[in-house]
Amino acid sequence: MQYSHSEIYMDTTGVLLAGGASRRMGQDKACIKVAGEPLYIHALELLRLYFKTVIIAGNRKDLSREGIPVIPDSYPGSALGGLYTGLFTARTDWIFVAPCDMPYPDPRILELLIELRSDSDAVIPRTPNGYEPVFALYHKNCLPLMEIMLRNNQFRIHDFFQRVRARFLDWQKMPVGWERGLLNINTSEQLAELRKERLMCPPIVSIVAKSGTGKTTLLEKLIAELKCRGYKVAAIKHDAHRFDIDYEGKDSWRLTRAGADTMLIMSPEKLAMVKQLSTDEEPSLAEYASSYCGDADIVLTEGFKKSSMPKIEVHRQARSEKLLCRDEEYDPNLIAVASDSSPEIDVPLFDINNAQGLCDLIVERYLS
Repeated sequence: MQYSHSEIYMDTTGVLLAGGASRRMGQDKACIKVAGEPLYIHALELLRLYFKTVIIAGNRKDLSREGIPVIPDSYPGSALGGLYTGLFTARTDWIFVAPCDMPYPDPRILELLIELRSDSDAVIPRTPNGYEPVFALYHKNCLPLMEIMLRNNQFRIHDFFQRVRARFLDWQKMPVGWERGLLNINTSEQLAELRKERLMCPPIVSIVAKSGTGKTTLLEKLIAELKCRGYKVAAIKHDAHRFDIDYEGKDSWRLTRAGADTMLIMSPEKLAMVKQLSTDEEPSLAEYASSYCGDADIVLTEGFKKSSMPKIEVHRQARSEKLLCRDEEYDPNLIAVASDSSPEIDVPLFDINNAQGLCDLIVERYLS
């Protein structure tokens, strides 16, 4: 799940659909714990990141949070009824809906849908398996037809699409990994696979900062402190530009240039890999960690400030008075700030050199 936040959409209300009966699952999907968090949190946090106003549609007062009201469905029992509740309640012209059972909601798909909304009443992803109507955009113009259909006990949302100005985002135009981004957990078998995947991926904490702030220095201290405590640590450095670790003329370079998709250099002490990526789209941070860091207890990254992973921001007053994850944008994944000053902040604040205290926080939250 990588959230690439660009702006808050003031003319759109985020709507979490929480009115399903979870019949196929046999238990309440919204509150199933995955990696220690209820399943609904993933979609809710994405909506909070993009939309100033967020509501929960469905008779689920237990999911209510400060500033996020729960609105019981006027026509309970169907996705169409949840859409109607969201549109009827919203004070904006548009709503963006997301279901409570989506573990990896993809912000890239969200942004593409918003880009397509001009001259339409609904914008919906379309895959080889059909429509994805519960991760989509709807305009107030849809309300009259929704009400007519619901009053006549017509709940097929596919019929609804034939009678409004609907636009579709086809899977060929979605980013790599769209299948994961649109995954719903509907059965106990899917839940078991999700939990297995989570177990394969160690926890990830990203160290983020503006350039020149000292994130590499802090990362070095954190790695050393965690190693002293007996943990196996993986580190991932994000480079937004092209880089090379192989040099012209070397045997390894010749093998890569000859067309090897994966090339390993091995010695008794270490191993290095050069792997050619077949697409311009980067795999998600979680995919990297699952593939290459599965034997680690924890993964610490430098950068990846747009990811949805927990973040520690490094802040120096002389470099900037503003915080990346609070002042320039609100990132709900921020878990702590390490600073040489005392900014007012709603997460734990540590001295910029207090690697031990930050390790205590990491161990308590992700390694205990």
